[in-house]
Amino acid sequence: MPGPDTAEVARRSGVPASTLRFYEEEGLIASVGRRAGRRVFDPGVFERLALIAMGRASGFSLDEIALMSAPDGRPRLDRGR
Repeated sequence: MPGPDTAEVARRSGVPASTLRFYEEEGLIASVGRRAGRRVFDPGVFERLALIAMGRASGFSLDEIALMSAPDGRPRLDRGR
């Protein structure tokens, strides 16, 4: 079953499509393909967007959030820091 497209992710998450595109450009989320010209995302994108929102609410910048995790949501921590 294909994942949700940009319009569905925007509708269900409340995150505007323009923000989704920006997050993808910044490496915060990643689409998994295209359907009818729209980006398609893995269903896990909703959890990823929730983590981004939580990070922002905790005072982290988008750059800091991007450094802490990969676009697929897996942790990417510099343990030495």
